[in-house]
Amino acid sequence: MEILLITLVIFLLVALVVMGVYYGMAASKETTRSEVRRRLEAIVLRRPDDEVMPNLLKQDILSEIPYFNRVLYKVALARRAETFLDQADVKLRVGVFFLILAVLFVLGLLLGILFHRGILFGLVLSILFSSIPFIYLLNKRAKRFSKFTQQFPDALDMIARSLRAGHSFTSAMQVVYQEMPDPVSKVFRIAYDEQNLGLSLPESLDNMTKRINSLDLSFFVTAVNIQRETGGNLAEIFEKIGITIRERFKILGQVKIYTAQGKLSGYVLTAIPVFLAFAIWVISPSYIMVLFKTDIGMYMIAAALALQVIGFFVIRKIINIRI
Repeated sequence: MEILLITLVIFLLVALVVMGVYYGMAASKETTRSEVRRRLEAIVLRRPDDEVMPNLLKQDILSEIPYFNRVLYKVALARRAETFLDQADVKLRVGVFFLILAVLFVLGLLLGILFHRGILFGLVLSILFSSIPFIYLLNKRAKRFSKFTQQFPDALDMIARSLRAGHSFTSAMQVVYQEMPDPVSKVFRIAYDEQNLGLSLPESLDNMTKRINSLDLSFFVTAVNIQRETGGNLAEIFEKIGITIRERFKILGQVKIYTAQGKLSGYVLTAIPVFLAFAIWVISPSYIMVLFKTDIGMYMIAAALALQVIGFFVIRKIINIRI
């Protein structure tokens, strides 16, 4: 029974790896022509009674396989994953992302079985391996949001100066994406292109808030929408928002100074068990190898690692003061 299970897991792993390599090579050869061809093929292969994708030309393709593309559009989790990848600025299909998660999950199970530690230990490894892409995307997403927030006041000043010079708001957005660096440039470029392709200004601005989860950007969008309905000096509003953001940066810098000790304590408390285990392994290897040679020892190691990670994030949550 165990041999059959190992054979099945190896077969699934090899199949997933082959599919992952294939789709990875396909994604690396992306061109505008291939993108248009896939969208036209999706329209041709669309069933007459399929009402899941009414605005196909405005939506991204979640998978290159038409059947899985229709299935993923019916799953709310897949659309959330698409938004998550877009916010992290990762050029990866949702179907390929799910495939990577499946490969890592099966890999964890396979290692648990090969080391004869049981299914439970394999599930723990699967969860740990599957969390690696999420941790990477969360980190990249947070860095992108932070960089956008730092650049946003300069973009507001540029828009305000363009409006005072007599340019329209759309022209001011064009100036921002031409002059500013990424990610501000890319966010405003997409909004500008959406308007040129037929979306209204409120819709394109609302899409900006979906790509960048920023309170400052929400203030910006709200100010533009209110000004369109009631009127007012939009340039002055943008200048005041920029001043408010810069003042918040000053307060945030002071908060980082006050919380530096707590952040350092979190790193130290996380690193101490690792260094202690290494020191015991150097001094008396037989003493610590008992944990690696018994099932209960492996479970204790897995639990300790999980608690260490949880404790690290709890400390970070405590010292993460939002302003």
